Amino acid sequence: MLEKDGEPLTRTPEVVDCWVESGSMPFAEYHYPFENQKEFEKRAPGDFVSEYIGQTRAWFYYMHAISVSIFGRQSFKNVITTGNVVAKDGAKLSKSKNNYTDPYALFDQYGADAFRYYMLSSPVMQAEDLMFRDEDVKDVHARVVNMLRNVLSFYLLFKQDLKEGEGKSTHPLDRWILARLTQVIEDATDALERYDVPRAVRPYREFIDDLSTWYLRRSRDRMKGEDEADKQAALRTLRHVLLELSKVIAPAMPFVAEELYRNVKKDNDPESVHLASWPEIKKPFFGSRKEDALIADMQKVRAVASEALMLRQKANIKVRQPLATLTVTEALSPALSAIVADEVNVKNIVVGTEVKLDTVLTPELVQEGDERAFARAVAEARKTAGFSPRDTVSVVKGSGPHTAELSTGPVSFSLTRDAS
Repeated sequence: MLEKDGEPLTRTPEVVDCWVESGSMPFAEYHYPFENQKEFEKRAPGDFVSEYIGQTRAWFYYMHAISVSIFGRQSFKNVITTGNVVAKDGAKLSKSKNNYTDPYALFDQYGADAFRYYMLSSPVMQAEDLMFRDEDVKDVHARVVNMLRNVLSFYLLFKQDLKEGEGKSTHPLDRWILARLTQVIEDATDALERYDVPRAVRPYREFIDDLSTWYLRRSRDRMKGEDEADKQAALRTLRHVLLELSKVIAPAMPFVAEELYRNVKKDNDPESVHLASWPEIKKPFFGSRKEDALIADMQKVRAVASEALMLRQKANIKVRQPLATLTVTEALSPALSAIVADEVNVKNIVVGTEVKLDTVLTPELVQEGDERAFARAVAEARKTAGFSPRDTVSVVKGSGPHTAELSTGPVSFSLTRDAS
């Protein structure tokens, strides 16, 4: 038997469960009660703890049990409990089975942001099992991260045209996307304050789709156009949306958030999005916001436009071919009617008992359709030739490597960059 200072040493007979050590972590990490009492008291109880579902009867329980026994209070206030990640066939992930892709390979292929968003928006963050599929990470990369980068790329094309100014835009598209941004900020804020991560981040995807496929697509011509006031309103709105959106998505997609922020921030803004303050929104004291009605109206506009485009498809009439009239079942404001008319490419919007397209093609409409088809072919040819949106080109009909399909048949043409 070992001795110390001439006295025999004996083994303590009591054995403490190994989970007591883990359960003591909240105060033991500060070496409390031997020191750092103020630091411990300032941080206890913890705001939240996060681990997978198996810890609910282990670590989570022991932390509470020990804290209540010693301090008479809970150890933490909130829990984020994750489920298990399994292979897409439901089998347990295993190195021996080699039934999963190395996460670092997915980072290299699709980026860490796509991987993070996929995980944070998935059921695994709600203590449910997740059948992990590489294809879903790929989908997030294409439909969320890349879509957002494409919006930024378009903004950067016209960034130098932006002039600093004040005042809110009156254009319905600008008002609508700002109202949608407020919705996303409010939903994310409320959900994160409840530590409900999926409900916080899932709205990002729908908003980014709205921003790209509706707002930007319908505003492109405004940013390229000759109406300087409208152009500035659209550019200022897009910049503001990208700036505030970068702050909201930063916890879930930190890298693309930083990319957005660095390209749209002002000189006096913090250097990094991760140093910026969380966006603040003012909630109405009672009732709904006045722009909520616009969000509902824009949903109607998009539904009507979608139905009208389906009618075009059934009639086998391309969108580039103008039509005389679209009949809708509900009256829209002049501004919203103009958006529908432009989206569906009709001259007039009237109210009737059903959504209906006048598909009669007059010679004037056919001629206008040919002009649009030729303009579209020129735009595609510009891209193929590598011209930028700012390049001025001359178009020569009759010969050349490019072709436009018109009602009278194919027409060839060539492009030449004009001297600056």
